[in-house]
Amino acid sequence: MSNKFNANALTEYSKSYARRVATDFYQQHATINGEQILSLTPITQINLLVISSLSDKWKADAEKFRSHYFDFAHADVQEALQHFMNVVSQHISVRREHLEPLLADATRRTIIMIFDPRAYFDEILRSQPEFMLTAAALKQITRFTKINQFIPAHITQRTKDKPFVYANQAIGYLDEALAQRGHELEHYDKYVALFSEKLPMDVSALLRSHVPDSIPTAPTRSFFDTVAEPAVPPAPLVPAEATPDTGKPAIPPQPEPIVETSTSKEEVREALQEISDHPKPETADMSASSGPKFLSGEPGPEPVAPISQPSQLPTGAISQPTVSESTQQITSVEPVTTLNDTLRETASAESPDSQVTTVAETFHRAPIESIARSISLNQKFRFINQLFNGNASAYNQAVEEIDTLQSYGEALDLISDQYASQYLWDMDSDEVSELVEILKRRFA
Repeated sequence: MSNKFNANALTEYSKSYARRVATDFYQQHATINGEQILSLTPITQINLLVISSLSDKWKADAEKFRSHYFDFAHADVQEALQHFMNVVSQHISVRREHLEPLLADATRRTIIMIFDPRAYFDEILRSQPEFMLTAAALKQITRFTKINQFIPAHITQRTKDKPFVYANQAIGYLDEALAQRGHELEHYDKYVALFSEKLPMDVSALLRSHVPDSIPTAPTRSFFDTVAEPAVPPAPLVPAEATPDTGKPAIPPQPEPIVETSTSKEEVREALQEISDHPKPETADMSASSGPKFLSGEPGPEPVAPISQPSQLPTGAISQPTVSESTQQITSVEPVTTLNDTLRETASAESPDSQVTTVAETFHRAPIESIARSISLNQKFRFINQLFNGNASAYNQAVEEIDTLQSYGEALDLISDQYASQYLWDMDSDEVSELVEILKRRFA
């Protein structure tokens, strides 16, 4: 299924929609016929997919008539069987317990076709028997496609006069149609409205990431900036030039400025002379208080007068730092020897020229007897999703088949010729690399 959808939400909506439609219809009817199915819902595509499912079951029932004991290839038998099946097809009669599952599946597929047409047709093409799209199968797909009909029409045009094409080639035509005529894709709005007539559809819950058609404008301020604001909005800001001189300043009050007075040059010189003759404040304070004061208010140590003689401390005492007892204890602890270190020393002693291998490397290179048991649960989920398009049964079949092979070459031929081409693997992906490493260990 397409990765665009929330799988649980899609399944739940499809079942709820089918239940609502079936309840409304079967309140007045015991069974439903073909003509009534064609008008069962306002969305024609859902009705056609239900008819398509009935058509597949009709063909499967016809195959059940075949037996090894009778000649079903005889012209009379073929004609009689075709006549019988045609008559049966004119008498469709489905009870609710049989119709509701078909209706839920048709609803789910229609929603995928609307929101992700590429995934819808890709799934159909990959599910073809023998990985081949025949002309008859393509005709059936086209007949029961109502939404985006140009896609099967384009594939039909590209495969004209060919009895079949491989599915990967048909997928190429699918991408070609979307690239050339993608602007013709039908918009989902009208279908959401039709669905919502019966059961409201929440697109944001249905899709993993839904981009709304109109993106709301982002708020200019955060919620936290506006929580403590007063109810009365502040006055608008006014440019500084427009503020009258009589207004109060917008900044906190400052200390009163010193009033300038006219002073002559002679008065300035006298003031400077006074300052130079007056003893420095620091000297006066220190002499009055018997030394400088510290934060505690107590006098500090007496200053020592500088001397001109060099220090008597030996030079070696400066260049060699003292080591405390605790430091010596720390440096005396021996490093802990790990298991890998022991193995490396042992390997080096036995073969000095050989390459040292850790325990983890030895484990990952060890041969294995079964691929299924050697693949971790995390790897299994990744292989299923990335290499087998979410098909768990295909993954299990591939693993069982590979385990029956006899050589690494046979395994590579199998995955490259069959699975890589069928599921369009990216051979440079991590999953393919991990799978190849597992094959090497299996056939080592």
